[in-house]
Amino acid sequence: MFKILGSQQYRGMLTEQSQLQDRCQELEEQVKILTDEKDQLSQATKEQKQELEERSIDLTQLSENYKLLEAQLQEIKDQAELGIENVIDETIKQIGLSRSQIDKLQADRADLIQLYIDKLYSLARHFAVSSRGMDNNRGLFLVLADYRNMSGVSFSEFHDGQVEHLDQGKYKGIDQLPHIFSTKVQDVLSFMGERTILRDEAGKVTGHEERDGALLIDLQGISFRTCMMVEGVRTYRVYDKVEQLVKGSARHNAALYASSLEEVMAAIVVSEENSEVTLFIDGHFAKSFDPIANTETTRDEDGNFVQAESDTKAIEAVELETEIIVEEEDYVTA
Repeated sequence: MFKILGSQQYRGMLTEQSQLQDRCQELEEQVKILTDEKDQLSQATKEQKQELEERSIDLTQLSENYKLLEAQLQEIKDQAELGIENVIDETIKQIGLSRSQIDKLQADRADLIQLYIDKLYSLARHFAVSSRGMDNNRGLFLVLADYRNMSGVSFSEFHDGQVEHLDQGKYKGIDQLPHIFSTKVQDVLSFMGERTILRDEAGKVTGHEERDGALLIDLQGISFRTCMMVEGVRTYRVYDKVEQLVKGSARHNAALYASSLEEVMAAIVVSEENSEVTLFIDGHFAKSFDPIANTETTRDEDGNFVQAESDTKAIEAVELETEIIVEEEDYVTA
């Protein structure tokens, strides 16, 4: 049985059929695009997988090469250390000592250096307390150095042509040596801390003369140079070996850098502003002493600053400040 459609209904069905055909064509095109994208992604994934496999092979090879080189390097190090040990042993035999004796000598040297550092720090503290007792702040710069290894690049005369204070006859002879365990060293410290007041004939103060350089002490514990200047601070030789200066003057900065030099065991500064004593070792702050508050600042194992009361006792001041009367026009700084 057939149903007869009207013309309007028939045209509507044709239009709907055309739209469905267009839609079907659009979907086929989208399917084709998605299929192409899928193929491209599949190809890219395949290429990336292949590249990763190649890289994995390369990395595996590099790892094997690294392990091989590491083993070869360790073998070379072992051979070098063995060669060095043999040379050391042979040298020790030639000088008639044993390895244990050499180890004891090294330990004795380290103990002696520490003893000298402790003594110099003690002298500096007493110097600071004595200065405070005179109601006067005197500056001091001490350097414990191995003069046999000292380089002219690191130290020089503070003033060209100056007369070396320690060349005087009163420091000659075994009984007069300015050793840090001798009372004679107090004369040297007083000289280094001396500030000469310069006055004209009318009594007017025209200036001051201070010992701006460092006093050097050798590994025999003897003062051997005065008013030395530390050269090359802030240079590449020492810049990466020191910590940042927390507080202090240019002299503190010089001491901090000097302490990092191979020929220097320690550097100590007594501030001319407040008589505070600061010890530097290996380019780092070690400890400080405040004579006003009678406190000492040290560091714990974690590097934190720790402050405690000092065991330094009061010292009676005996030194006097030197005054020299000169005519102003005759005074010329050396």
